[in-house]
Amino acid sequence: MSDPDISSAPPPLTGMRRKVLVNFGLFALFFFFYLGAAVVQTPSCKDIAARQVFGMPFGLLLSLMIFPVSWLLIVIWFKKAR
Repeated sequence: MSDPDISSAPPPLTGMRRKVLVNFGLFALFFFFYLGAAVVQTPSCKDIAARQVFGMPFGLLLSLMIFPVSWLLIVIWFKKAR
């Protein structure tokens, strides 16, 4: 059933490696959100940015959501740092 040769198995994640993955994952999440918000506001995506969401243009909503998203990711980071 299972292979008795454990030497070929990958090593388990160490604490430091797990923290690195979480930190870079949170950074990548924020980076892609920020990049997406910037791309939506370019002239080539003006139709998407002008769509109404919650009574305001989608581009404006994405701009206003950058700070709350970053604060949420900071809270997650502090909770994971324990």
